[in-house]
Amino acid sequence: MQIIQQKTSISAQEEAHGVNIIYSYEFEKDQKPYFVTFSASRKDEAGNYIVPIQGTVTEHNFDVQNNNFQVSDIELYKHIHEACMTIIKGESTEKPKANGKEK
Repeated sequence: MQIIQQKTSISAQEEAHGVNIIYSYEFEKDQKPYFVTFSASRKDEAGNYIVPIQGTVTEHNFDVQNNNFQVSDIELYKHIHEACMTIIKGESTEKPKANGKEK
């Protein structure tokens, strides 16, 4: 039997600007991902998590849907775009560590 395609699927999570962000992407062996999808959830006034922001990033496109825009989302968009481009370019997304501990 010959393997003709091998893909890796990744889901990653972080908190930035008080929002929980989940990134999802996949790529074939020895290649970089073509796109990254994301969803961002924040707490509403009742303390429940809602997902007001979601979208897809490619090297040449940033598609975002936001059904509850807030002015602070502009900085969040910048952060999400930068994180997705880091993934697409195949650069490390690991946080620097000092003495074996995260900074």
